[in-house]
Amino acid sequence: MCSGCPVLDLHGERHYNADYLIEKFISDHFDNMPVRIITGYSDFFIGKTKEIVLRHNLFCYPESPSNQGSYLIMESQWFGKKRP
Repeated sequence: MCSGCPVLDLHGERHYNADYLIEKFISDHFDNMPVRIITGYSDFFIGKTKEIVLRHNLFCYPESPSNQGSYLIMESQWFGKKRP
Protein backbone atom coordinates (compact mmCIF):
# COMPACT_ATOMS: atom_id res chain seq x y z
CA MET A 1 0.00 0.00 0.00
CA CYS A 2 2.79 2.42 0.82
CA SER A 3 5.78 1.17 -1.12
CA GLY A 4 8.14 4.04 -1.82
CA CYS A 5 6.51 6.38 0.69
CA PRO A 6 8.65 8.26 3.26
CA VAL A 7 9.44 6.24 6.40
CA LEU A 8 10.36 7.24 9.94
CA ASP A 9 11.82 4.33 11.93
CA LEU A 10 11.73 4.99 15.67
CA HIS A 11 13.72 1.90 16.65
CA GLY A 12 16.63 2.95 18.85
CA GLU A 13 15.27 6.47 19.42
CA ARG A 14 14.84 7.90 22.93
CA HIS A 15 11.39 8.69 24.26
CA TYR A 16 12.34 12.30 24.95
CA ASN A 17 13.00 12.80 21.21
CA ALA A 18 9.63 11.39 20.10
CA ASP A 19 7.63 14.63 19.93
CA TYR A 20 10.27 16.41 17.87
CA LEU A 21 11.00 13.49 15.52
CA ILE A 22 7.37 12.66 14.75
CA GLU A 23 6.27 16.29 14.48
CA LYS A 24 9.15 17.18 12.15
CA PHE A 25 8.62 14.09 9.99
CA ILE A 26 4.91 14.76 9.53
CA SER A 27 5.49 18.47 8.91
CA ASP A 28 8.25 17.78 6.38
CA HIS A 29 6.03 15.34 4.45
CA PHE A 30 2.65 17.00 4.95
CA ASP A 31 2.22 17.44 1.18
CA ASN A 32 3.54 13.96 0.43
CA MET A 33 1.08 11.62 2.14
CA PRO A 34 0.85 8.77 2.89
CA VAL A 35 3.88 8.19 5.10
CA ARG A 36 4.89 5.30 7.34
CA ILE A 37 6.03 5.53 10.95
CA ILE A 38 7.60 2.42 12.43
CA THR A 39 6.90 2.49 16.15
CA GLY A 40 7.78 -1.06 17.00
CA TYR A 41 5.51 -2.38 19.72
CA SER A 42 6.27 0.54 22.03
CA ASP A 43 3.03 1.79 23.61
CA PHE A 44 4.79 5.11 24.18
CA PHE A 45 5.72 5.64 20.49
CA ILE A 46 2.32 4.40 19.30
CA GLY A 47 0.57 6.84 21.64
CA LYS A 48 2.78 9.77 20.62
CA THR A 49 2.25 9.00 16.94
CA LYS A 50 -1.53 8.92 17.33
CA GLU A 51 -1.52 12.11 19.43
CA ILE A 52 0.49 14.08 16.86
CA VAL A 53 -1.46 12.67 13.91
CA LEU A 54 -4.74 13.80 15.51
CA ARG A 55 -3.26 17.25 16.20
CA HIS A 56 -2.72 17.61 12.43
CA ASN A 57 -6.22 16.31 11.57
CA LEU A 58 -4.72 13.28 9.84
CA PHE A 59 -5.50 9.59 10.17
CA CYS A 60 -3.34 6.61 11.09
CA TYR A 61 -3.84 2.89 10.75
CA PRO A 62 -1.68 -0.13 11.50
CA GLU A 63 0.08 -1.17 8.30
CA SER A 64 -1.60 -4.57 8.49
CA PRO A 65 -3.43 -6.72 11.04
CA SER A 66 -0.26 -8.76 11.47
CA ASN A 67 2.00 -5.69 11.86
CA GLN A 68 0.81 -3.47 14.69
CA GLY A 69 4.26 -1.87 14.98
CA SER A 70 4.08 0.15 11.78
CA TYR A 71 1.51 2.86 11.06
CA LEU A 72 0.39 4.47 7.82
CA ILE A 73 -0.39 8.16 8.14
CA MET A 74 -2.73 9.70 5.57
CA GLU A 75 -4.88 12.72 4.91
CA SER A 76 -8.20 10.94 4.78
CA GLN A 77 -9.89 8.03 6.42
CA TRP A 78 -10.83 7.06 2.86
CA PHE A 79 -7.61 5.95 1.17
CA GLY A 80 -6.31 8.21 -1.56
CA LYS A 81 -8.73 11.08 -0.97
CA LYS A 82 -6.96 14.46 -0.83
CA ARG A 83 -7.98 17.57 1.06
CA PRO A 84 -9.95 20.11 -1.04
